[in-house]
Amino acid sequence: MSAPIPTVHFDTNDLPENQRFDVWRSAVHAHRIWLPEGADPAQFTAQVDAWTLGGAVLAHSRLPAVCLARTPDMARADGEDWVSLALQLKGTTVFTLDHGDLVRTVGPGEIIVFDMTRDFKSETSAHEVITCAVSRRAMLQAAQEIPPHHGRLIEGGWGRLLADYMLSLVQQLPEMAAADAPALSRTLAHLVTACLNAASDSPSAPISRRVADVRHRAETYIEQNLTSPKLAPLAICKALGVSKARLYRAFIHSEGVTAYIRKRRLETIHVLLNDPREARNIGEIAYNYGFISEAHFSRVFRQKFGFNPRHARSGQSVNFDADEGDDETTVFRRWVRHLS
Repeated sequence: MSAPIPTVHFDTNDLPENQRFDVWRSAVHAHRIWLPEGADPAQFTAQVDAWTLGGAVLAHSRLPAVCLARTPDMARADGEDWVSLALQLKGTTVFTLDHGDLVRTVGPGEIIVFDMTRDFKSETSAHEVITCAVSRRAMLQAAQEIPPHHGRLIEGGWGRLLADYMLSLVQQLPEMAAADAPALSRTLAHLVTACLNAASDSPSAPISRRVADVRHRAETYIEQNLTSPKLAPLAICKALGVSKARLYRAFIHSEGVTAYIRKRRLETIHVLLNDPREARNIGEIAYNYGFISEAHFSRVFRQKFGFNPRHARSGQSVNFDADEGDDETTVFRRWVRHLS
């Protein structure tokens, strides 16, 4: 019988309350990590499943609100360097990059990519996320040079393709063999490179810091109100205290505010349909996110993703064995350090 792909499962419920946050933080060793003001470390809960493919490490995490940061000084000190991807499944994460010049609000169904040698800070709500660390070696084997990627959102058809692959990996890796890992890692590196090349070929037009601030605030409001039947441009203007002209200017490169709201609702539902824990039927989910009928929802879902919602729901050799006595965090740290 073939050996399975190496995996670790980490659950803070297995630990004393006074150790839970510190033990989890020790596994995420390449970042500075802290809890939001007022959070009680004794109430910290985290569940993480992780797999190594040799050239990449995937983790499926369910976490409370946390704050992370990494700086170029940290990268120079620890020498750890890889390309990092995060596919948001639930909750919202706000990334601040390049010393505050770039702010990204990432919600369910969206993928952000960043460079571990450059600065970023993230602040999350309680969230669920699939993260993927791909070694720079694997990326350079896929392409002669790595396309610009720090703070990139992978969107459109390429974004859905990459999200589907990451979701599928998390679902299928427990059933796959360690001998499959090198091919899976190569496929992932080539796909990420192709996505980044596509994103580089259609760069976003520059916008002023004032417009970017309105865009960030509006994105945050939209993420917090995706299920509200009152979510519309006028409601956003009223909540943010901005004119319609300013709001529309902030979304001029996203085909407008209404199109952006529908895009985020569809992407969020796509993630829910891939979640085996989601018990609601498709019509209930669609109605909860503002679609007037299941038929209308199915039509716009197919227009965006190229397949119908029922298809989305149904679609559901390196030796990294742990040494005797190693705990989960030690194994995970070893996997990630192998990437640099």
